[in-house]
Amino acid sequence: MAKLNLGCGFDKREGWINADGFKECEPDVLMDIETFPWPFEDDQFDHVLMKHVLEHVGATLADFRAVMRELYRVLKPGGVLEIHVPHFRHDTYWSDPTHVRAFTPLTFEMMSKAKNDDWIARRANYTMLAYALGVDFEVVSMVQVYDNAWVEKERQGEIDRAGLRKAANEIWNVVKELHIQVRAVKPWSGPAA
Repeated sequence: MAKLNLGCGFDKREGWINADGFKECEPDVLMDIETFPWPFEDDQFDHVLMKHVLEHVGATLADFRAVMRELYRVLKPGGVLEIHVPHFRHDTYWSDPTHVRAFTPLTFEMMSKAKNDDWIARRANYTMLAYALGVDFEVVSMVQVYDNAWVEKERQGEIDRAGLRKAANEIWNVVKELHIQVRAVKPWSGPAA
């Protein structure tokens, strides 16, 4: 299985190609994620991990589109893109001035051609990101990672899981990050007829 740890930092993983633009972390591949094309073949990877990377790149829509297209290009058909990002309602997102883009689960649903086609048929008011970006990613899983203080409240019996989910929708700093997995649907077929 070919695996890419993109933006690895110092979290280099055995059995993965570890790529980063920070030479001090001594990656296998020294590269700038926002310089295109990337030094990888089409359909090269079964799995790409971007752990706390995507929120740092693509400040402009053109750059974000290019990053997402490169991810789509280097993934094999059915390949998995695993993304960890800070939750937009957590201080860890807003505290880092290098963060340029926030994400919600809906962001990744918007990159699905099947979802876009359904929304088009229903005349829904969403941005059809799959078409706008030229990608097709099917959501495999989305996990909210709760802040340790809230995990401890649940462990102590101060709140149950239902209460935790409700708090996550109403209060800041409950969900610390999102872990999302999407699958590359290939080949890209363009707009539905």
